[in-house]
Amino acid sequence: MRARSSSLRRLPFALGALALLCACGLFPIAPAPAPVAPPVVPPPVVPPPVVPPPSVPAAGLPLPPGLPLPPGLPLPPGLPLPPGLPIPGGAPGGLPTTLPSGSLVSTDPPPDPNTLAPMPPDAIDASGLMTIAFLERETESIYRELLGGLTPEHRARVTGIPFHVMDERIEPNAAAGCAPSSGAPMVFITHAMLVVAAATSEARAYDELAGTRTYETYADALGPMMGSSRPVSGLAPGTLTGEHARSRTRLARARHLFDQQIAFILGHELAHHYRGHTGCAGRGAASREEAEALARSLAGTVSMFQQPFEVEADSWGITSVLEVGHTRAGGRWNQEGALISLDTFRRIAGVTDLRGAFLSTHPPSELRAPIVTQVAGLWSPGRAPLPEPTIDERGVTIDLGSGPITLPLPR
Repeated sequence: MRARSSSLRRLPFALGALALLCACGLFPIAPAPAPVAPPVVPPPVVPPPVVPPPSVPAAGLPLPPGLPLPPGLPLPPGLPLPPGLPIPGGAPGGLPTTLPSGSLVSTDPPPDPNTLAPMPPDAIDASGLMTIAFLERETESIYRELLGGLTPEHRARVTGIPFHVMDERIEPNAAAGCAPSSGAPMVFITHAMLVVAAATSEARAYDELAGTRTYETYADALGPMMGSSRPVSGLAPGTLTGEHARSRTRLARARHLFDQQIAFILGHELAHHYRGHTGCAGRGAASREEAEALARSLAGTVSMFQQPFEVEADSWGITSVLEVGHTRAGGRWNQEGALISLDTFRRIAGVTDLRGAFLSTHPPSELRAPIVTQVAGLWSPGRAPLPEPTIDERGVTIDLGSGPITLPLPR
């Protein structure tokens, strides 16, 4: 979810661009007049009126296309460049990559089922599907695991920030933010997001065993379901049939995939706080009522996402998943849960005109998935994910250790 902040980072080339514009001269200089005889007494010189420079647009607001920038004014930090603004020497260098167009789901073989934690007997209903009570307990546990796996510096910044599971059944959403009234920090996730993560995990685990396409069928139906403004539902009872429906292997794998999806989502949101994107970490705790107010305000938000913040949160989020999960007794974590989540929202965005809060405030999954995959591929225990990304009109430029790579923004 988009983090709100008034202290965005500066694009490294912005000042250079404006300096060159100033040096080249935006205002013409009149040539000196030719001498005239007989000389005349020039009129008194009247100093030109002092015109105060235009104010810099507020941080966090997009610049309208074609807005002239007077020399000497800095570009508002953290924002995409207006179309047509020249950049001296071209955009940051890098290797262009091709964004994925098909499924984003990992094709790696599933882990040995004997390494996975079993599903608790009271966690499933008569159809073998996870109950909402279990999903809430599991999500709270994952949040605590993620906190415990942070570096001491990062943990100190988010310790005490309340985590809320919101009783919102229509919109799948998660956010790190600051209460509209008090500015207190919080992290929340909605019931609808838990339902979606559970159903996609259950369907994917079933498909691995039965060779079916239950996941694709469910994920493709989510867009119209959300567009109807009705509560999001999971898999219908009876969708999973046969020997695999209630098998220990499928149940353990469904839990494993759900845990990884939630770990990535919450790891991403925590990163917004401890990386300073929100600006409110360290203040007093936000109440549930304040969290509900923020959720309501975000539900109507359709705004430009701040791509560098979201890319950085993805990078730290998947790093947190790997740090916590690489020695986890209940089944090792990797990037597959993140990719299922990203693929699910790619399918939602592809079949509906819906502009909900999550879709409108996060970059497209086609941009996020390659970054998550590359960060995970270069990860090693204790390694920081990557330097801060930058953005220009070509896309997001990020250095993953082997040189800068520019990922174009989908048009």
